[in-house]
Amino acid sequence: MTAAATPDTDALTAHLVRRGLVDPSAGVQVRPLAGGVSNDVVAVTGPGLDAVVKQALGRLRVAEEWLADPARLDTEGRALQLAGRIVPAAVPRVYDLADGYLVIERAPGSWVTWKQQLLAGVADAAVAGQLGRVLGAWQRATAGDPAVARDFGDVTAFGQLRVDPFHRTVAARHPDLADVVEETVQEMAASRTCLVHGDYTPKNVLVAPDGAGVWVIDWEVAHLGDPTFDPAWTIGHLLLKTVHRPSSAAGYAAAGRAFLAALHDALDGALALDPRQLVRQTGCLLLARVDGKSPADYLTDEQRPRVRDLARRVLTDPPPTITDAWELLA
Repeated sequence: MTAAATPDTDALTAHLVRRGLVDPSAGVQVRPLAGGVSNDVVAVTGPGLDAVVKQALGRLRVAEEWLADPARLDTEGRALQLAGRIVPAAVPRVYDLADGYLVIERAPGSWVTWKQQLLAGVADAAVAGQLGRVLGAWQRATAGDPAVARDFGDVTAFGQLRVDPFHRTVAARHPDLADVVEETVQEMAASRTCLVHGDYTPKNVLVAPDGAGVWVIDWEVAHLGDPTFDPAWTIGHLLLKTVHRPSSAAGYAAAGRAFLAALHDALDGALALDPRQLVRQTGCLLLARVDGKSPADYLTDEQRPRVRDLARRVLTDPPPTITDAWELLA
């Protein structure tokens, strides 16, 4: 996990006072939160305020140089507001968005990331189903909406934080796969269909202890784009967990099926997911998490070659559906 950054507490407190979020005479506690690769993230508590505050970084905290436009924070705030209007219970509330700061509701302390649960071998199909349903609701509500096309048409941050460090990096490192990766990128660029979260992965899902509530966070690369991208990232991460913890493979596969079934039901024919593009996107993600700029931190030296082999098989000899990929790991 990435170490927590030390925030400029005085500047942050002054900002919160200017925005009317805290009383200048009241005590405010600021605590850095670990895990931020692309943002400084802190918890802020005080009278009348219990929030998370984010500031976007220009250079990400990874080993290789990785630059991105901090203006993506505005995109994240607006995407959270839009997602909250469509499915209010599935995202934190936005308290304020101004001057390079995003202030959002903080989850209860008992909530954990879905990644934590999955790495522990807990693959709740009900949680996966909730994520499929809310994704379907967002995709269906935003497909063909001219306001969404106008407000989220900029794909600069998506290119900087996803396409370049993932797709294009693995294409350069695996020249024999460059054509299929480029086909995936071109298809993605041509598909300007609905709102795409851009990082619909277990680390960005907060889950209530009983599994009854989920929040999807970190919308900084949200854009109008390819509807296969988000489900590919969810399925891809379930496949990564399968390689990492094969004893829980059946649970991860069941969660993947539940996710896709719920997504399909929620879309109800409003838009179609190209199964070939879904498979390609998943293959690109798998390869990127071992050979891209942000490799999965929990994979061991023995597991990374297995992921690489799976990704190459998915891209060169694609299975009929993405859930068939689990059979390649049997």
